[in-house]
Amino acid sequence: MRLPVGTVELVDEAGEFVLVRSRRGLQLEPGSHLTIHGDQGETVATVSVSPARKGPFLTADIVSGSPKKGQRATAPYSAGASPPPPFPGPADTPDAIQILE
Repeated sequence: MRLPVGTVELVDEAGEFVLVRSRRGLQLEPGSHLTIHGDQGETVATVSVSPARKGPFLTADIVSGSPKKGQRATAPYSAGASPPPPFPGPADTPDAIQILE
């Protein structure tokens, strides 16, 4: 089973890396391998997560294949993994004010 990680937003062929916009709050360890899937769900590339991260973007070095912008990235699911924490919303902060209409 594979967990969806996000979408390839940029491919830098000269630098041999990709930027992936993550859709989940997954904490991926540097060195973790992600699989990039083509339009038909086929594996088109393998990338290795690097430590560099900015907001929802993570960087990954291209290990094999030819990823393209817009393709999906997935990670292997491990049975012992805990689900990611939910993203905090405005109501999750202690001094948040809720306005009900």
